[in-house]
Amino acid sequence: MRKFLASLLILGFLASLSLRASDFEDNLKDVISQGNKVYLVGYVKPFATAIGIGMGGALFHRGSAKTLPRFDVGISATYVMIPEEEKYFGVTLPGLGDVTAPTVFGPTKTSNPMLIPGTDENKFIVPVLHANIGLFANFEAMVRFATKDLGDFGRVTIYGGGLKYELSDLIPIPMFPIDFGVQAAYHKFTLGDYLTSGTFSMNFQASGSLPLIPFDVYGGVGYDVSSTTVKTMELVSGTNLGDVTIDGDTGLRLNAGVSFTLLFFNVHADYNIGKYNSLSGGVMIVF
Repeated sequence: MRKFLASLLILGFLASLSLRASDFEDNLKDVISQGNKVYLVGYVKPFATAIGIGMGGALFHRGSAKTLPRFDVGISATYVMIPEEEKYFGVTLPGLGDVTAPTVFGPTKTSNPMLIPGTDENKFIVPVLHANIGLFANFEAMVRFATKDLGDFGRVTIYGGGLKYELSDLIPIPMFPIDFGVQAAYHKFTLGDYLTSGTFSMNFQASGSLPLIPFDVYGGVGYDVSSTTVKTMELVSGTNLGDVTIDGDTGLRLNAGVSFTLLFFNVHADYNIGKYNSLSGGVMIVF
């Protein structure tokens, strides 16, 4: 079973790395070499937003909390859709004036050699190994992890965790059909030794069963705060930009989905509405 989950994780990473690390790193070096912090921030900001949304996705599929010693483990992923307008940004450059330049997700070819191309991406996928562990007193812990070595371009690593508290007991109605919970989580992403991202997420979640249908429905409202730091001196020696931190444009998120459990297996998927819309889902083994 561990080999099966590892294979799913590798396939997810191969899909997510359509944003090729080599192009990303080479483009960042060219941007940093210009010595223009405003340009660097505009170029990287959509990435900071996408990775923040990706790490804040697929956090739950039910409002209830597991009890000790129950747990589930599997793989979850978030497919972030990059809007067309996020492929460009406005910037003022010496000798050019006000121009529209590609962001990291923009086109791979530019009409002006002073502008740095993007990677021409419409999506950003974040897959992770995921485990939920029942604790006590209505609490549940979550841990997530993923890593892949990209050779000369460094290692990608994602790790994070969270804590859920079930609120269902606060409703004084016997056999109330809806479960409620609140959750807080933090994730960190690193790429080589030159880029780090962090995301703090909070959400209110609810779930319930559908009569005569073997599916549960779930949904929630959440809020993500994310930022990405580019360690420019690790990429271009002698630059005077230092470490540049770019806040992701994340914020409020709404989601709704369906969950199906059969014996020891659970499959779930949900749609998220936010700054960038996304699809999240997972396959879990339930204990």
